[in-house]
Amino acid sequence: MVSNAIENNKPYYIKSLALEDKFSRLDAWYKVDFLIENNILTKEFVVKNKDKFLDLLTTTDEMVKVHAWVLTRRFADAGYITKDDIVKRKSYLLPYVRSGDLTAWWNAIDIINGKYLDSSYLIPYKDIFIESLKSDNPGVVSDAWHMVPSLVNAGIINDNDYKEYKKYLFNVLKLSNQYIRLNAWETIIDLGEKNVFKKDELSQFKDRAKELIEGDDLIKLTSLFDTNSDKFISRLKGLELVD
Repeated sequence: MVSNAIENNKPYYIKSLALEDKFSRLDAWYKVDFLIENNILTKEFVVKNKDKFLDLLTTTDEMVKVHAWVLTRRFADAGYITKDDIVKRKSYLLPYVRSGDLTAWWNAIDIINGKYLDSSYLIPYKDIFIESLKSDNPGVVSDAWHMVPSLVNAGIINDNDYKEYKKYLFNVLKLSNQYIRLNAWETIIDLGEKNVFKKDELSQFKDRAKELIEGDDLIKLTSLFDTNSDKFISRLKGLELVD
């Protein structure tokens, strides 16, 4: 049941969707699903006023623009905006794709996998993404590798594009930075489960996997990725990294 405070502030929420301050307007649009679910707004109202959101996809405020694009797949799936709305504005995301911004790549591949853009949107720039797989920044390496299955699924890249660069992600497991190291573990396990990495490729990390489950890294990892130790150990067993 929606609280009286939210109900009483309905005019405020409606006004927020059209604020001149585009950062505040974006924040309001992030709440649209919640407001519809709680009968504060209707889907029909949102669709009627979608231009106030679409304006954020083309704004000169780069921070607002990139984060507005994060919502496009969700909003299109919900029927708030259309495929045509996205196609007409696709050029506004492209500079960030060309710059190698992984948030933009994630947005673009999400939209492609939702069938709102064709894979030809990204294919010309695949070498830019591939560079991220071997970046000097280990955080970028881990984040980029996590996206590989989605790009393969969309036909943007194939096994031959990345197979020689796997060592760059494996090297992240050697880092002293706990968060980056644990993020790499989660990525590697996910890619092992999706057969991007074969079990024989991962067998070299059995000793490190043993250290992981016996130390305080495991407690930190499960809290970071909203899981528990039993599930995580089960995933390691599935990849034959622990007995």
